[in-house]
Amino acid sequence: MRTRRFGGSDLEVSEVGFGAWTLVMPWWGEVADPAGLVHAALDAGITFFDTAPVYGDGGAGESLLAEILGSTIHDVVITTKCGYDIHGERIAPGHSERPHDWDPKSVRLQCEHSLHRLGLERIDLYQLHNPTIDPIRADDLWAELEALRDEGKVAHLGVALGPAIGWVTEGVEALDGRPMASIQTVFNILEQEPGRTFLGHPAVRGSHTGVIARVPHASDALTGSIDRDTVFADEDHRKYRNRENLLDLLDKAAALDFLAGPEQGRTLAQAAIAGILAFDGITTVLPTCTTPEQVRDWAAASERPLSADEKERLDRAWSENFGVTDRVTIEFKTSV
Repeated sequence: MRTRRFGGSDLEVSEVGFGAWTLVMPWWGEVADPAGLVHAALDAGITFFDTAPVYGDGGAGESLLAEILGSTIHDVVITTKCGYDIHGERIAPGHSERPHDWDPKSVRLQCEHSLHRLGLERIDLYQLHNPTIDPIRADDLWAELEALRDEGKVAHLGVALGPAIGWVTEGVEALDGRPMASIQTVFNILEQEPGRTFLGHPAVRGSHTGVIARVPHASDALTGSIDRDTVFADEDHRKYRNRENLLDLLDKAAALDFLAGPEQGRTLAQAAIAGILAFDGITTVLPTCTTPEQVRDWAAASERPLSADEKERLDRAWSENFGVTDRVTIEFKTSV
């Protein structure tokens, strides 16, 4: 497993990380062996674990990850997040968000609770979780976050954009003026914006901020595990994705045979991760894993980087929309 640093910080992590949300939430299918996933990640050389208080009920995502890692938690890099009221009712039934609470005093308390659940004295990377523009612009909030950093409760700050694709203005304004080691966004080789915008920002190009890519497999269009006839269960988050957009992604994935196969020595799922890692400014990729086999297979993408010719062909395919005429245009989400 190769490693990279977040910008110019001292925070070094594995190129492939572990998103811990599937350990406690069935939104991508049930996980039969949560501990098996975490141990598979450790065995594969993964050193970056991403969680949040809002994963599961009552901070269960943090507590369970800490329980499984045990003393190993001190040997890896842990990132968690702030912003959601984990005791608040979801805004709407189903897969909706809980309410945010960005009051500086609340965020300090959220940090204290996360430290307790994780059994840590310091959080390596503390991210704002799906912020709208208001917390990005809130100087009092950032003063409190920097105070937490100065007190040693967190080492570095970051912003995790979402939950859907977009949030360009929010990300750019954060990069423009906030002291961040990282910015997290939906980014895969089929959906390269707004990731490319963030990668082109002076804060990233100048090695001040690193980019975390999530949803690297484009809702499994790049794993080969779904097709045009796949029917998702009611509790599966992909059921809520625009159907025509998913068909577009599957069409585009069919144009990537030059990246995967016996000759290339990698699967399509591995190529999807290696393709992201071929971009300057990317620090780590967070695949959505539900089985130990996926963890092991996808972590191996770090050992199978794209050649310069493959990256050039990928860029050309992107510029030509992978030879596909989109059935639907997805508008980026924003609070501005």
